[in-house]
Amino acid sequence: MPSLVKLVHHPDPHDLVSWVKKFYPRTMEFPLVPHLFLSWTGWPTAGAVPARPAAPFFDELRAAWAADGLEFQHVDWRPAEIQMAFRTGPDVSPEFFAARVKGRLQHALRRAGAPLDFNRKTAVRALGDKTAGVVETYLRKQTARAELVDDRYRATLAAAAFEDAAVDLSAPEETARGRYWFNLHLVAATEGRFRIGKEDFLDKVRAGVFAWARATGCALKAFAPMPDHVHVAARGRPDRTPRELGEALWRELNRAAGCRLMSDQVYAGTFSEYGRGVLGLS
Repeated sequence: MPSLVKLVHHPDPHDLVSWVKKFYPRTMEFPLVPHLFLSWTGWPTAGAVPARPAAPFFDELRAAWAADGLEFQHVDWRPAEIQMAFRTGPDVSPEFFAARVKGRLQHALRRAGAPLDFNRKTAVRALGDKTAGVVETYLRKQTARAELVDDRYRATLAAAAFEDAAVDLSAPEETARGRYWFNLHLVAATEGRFRIGKEDFLDKVRAGVFAWARATGCALKAFAPMPDHVHVAARGRPDRTPRELGEALWRELNRAAGCRLMSDQVYAGTFSEYGRGVLGLS
């Protein structure tokens, strides 16, 4: 059985913070594994959207957005609205994303002699390779499909799983600046693929997931424990980045366990009721 870095049986939060800082001081970034896509939709305050510019217009914007951690992938340019899709970096929050897409686009249109004022409220929607229904069903069936475990262990994992029917991930979080569908699928693996069991860490891991949701303000939709990793589906806050949320999950799981149970390889992927395929992206 792999050894774990034991702290104390009942860790003091301040001691644990110091321990985490030893691994990740301010000069280091938490090594998130990202698969992140966001779309932005904007509407003119009055009148119609001007004619779609030629390709060089978007080439210049593409370079500017790349500096913001945004990889421009698709645009639908219509008289009533503009919709754009991007692959985003782990340090891009939905609010930052909306501000940079709108701000740079508005500036570029003004320079091109086609000024356009956008409505203050925009829409940001997470996209993914899988839709929300597929992700939720996947988590729901994870414990039943757990391999290399006996029936009792599988039943124990299933009993610890959680799904909140009251959390509707198709509903956005609305702010003064717009509507945000920021759904995240997070996966955290144990250090050295250490196997979680009810006798040691399963209850603590479950408590850690709930503590993460409280600490970050995320709406927890589902949690599915597996022998050596855990799945979480939630609606994130639009002012938080995926890296912040992934690192917070890692911290809360290890804080609940009282040791470095989870490795720092946390996966974060976006999803919603619309897949990237609706835009012809793969």
